[in-house]
Amino acid sequence: MYIVNTSFMVEPPVHERWYDLFVHQVIPFLREAGFGENEEHPRRIIFSRVLTNSGDPHYTYSLQVEVPDTAEYQRFMQEVMGEYQTIALSLFGEQVVHFTSLLKTIDLS
Repeated sequence: MYIVNTSFMVEPPVHERWYDLFVHQVIPFLREAGFGENEEHPRRIIFSRVLTNSGDPHYTYSLQVEVPDTAEYQRFMQEVMGEYQTIALSLFGEQVVHFTSLLKTIDLS
């Protein structure tokens, strides 16, 4: 199993609009594309706010999506993040930046 971790740094002037877009459009699109929990594949989507004491004025969020293999990771990047980038860049420009990492889970049992 893999975890696709995408971190978003959002500037305060666009935070409310970005958050609304992400929660009401991106997350539903992600689920409609077949990512996340369903009867066939019990994969999780975790969306969280990163809390820091650094004093940075921006908001930071993390989206973590479980995928079974690198083919699903590629599909996530093309379908979901490709669509997100097209929309977010035109709406927010450089006021929202993100980066994605692919993590491989390790069985500790």
